[in-house]
Amino acid sequence: MENKNYCNELESFLTKEFVPAGYKITKNVELESVPESSEYEALVFSLNEKNIVYRKGKVTPDRPGAFLAVWQRPSSPSINGNKPIPLKSNEFDYLFVRVENYFNDRGNEKLINDSKSGIFIFPVSLLIEKGIVSSTKSKGKTGFRVFPPWSQDRGIIGTKVFSESGKKTQRWQLPYFLEIDGDGSIDSYELKKVVDHENV
Repeated sequence: MENKNYCNELESFLTKEFVPAGYKITKNVELESVPESSEYEALVFSLNEKNIVYRKGKVTPDRPGAFLAVWQRPSSPSINGNKPIPLKSNEFDYLFVRVENYFNDRGNEKLINDSKSGIFIFPVSLLIEKGIVSSTKSKGKTGFRVFPPWSQDRGIIGTKVFSESGKKTQRWQLPYFLEIDGDGSIDSYELKKVVDHENV
């Protein structure tokens, strides 16, 4: 998929699903500056003045869930030898992670059972708590795995067991998950509940 396509697709999705639910796009969707992140369709935008980082989880045939990179390059090349560093907690408010239940095998998309799709909406406060982003509490991570509801069902592909640690991770992630139906729609009530989760 070309960069412009997934950028436009997300903008359309936000306009169709988030705007009617009362969210305003306050900074248009744009490509993240790190070229390597394009593998995860990395984008940035703002809703209601909240800065959002977007990734698409990468499904692999041999492990449950989907992996995503959550890193950036240091602002100065001399820092850490220009090695990737975790996202900083003070630079964004939410991480959106799009997931689907297919994987890419040498360029060929393969469906696993019926097509399923969804999005995780993680507030930065949760990512701090889980040690995923860089903060005063933690150095953070450069990547992690997400486990949508269908992770325990590997379908006809993949033989790896859904581990206890994976199930534990899934338990804290699922309250922040929204299903996207076949028409590309999400439940507006559930959307508000998930976005406002940390305020409840």
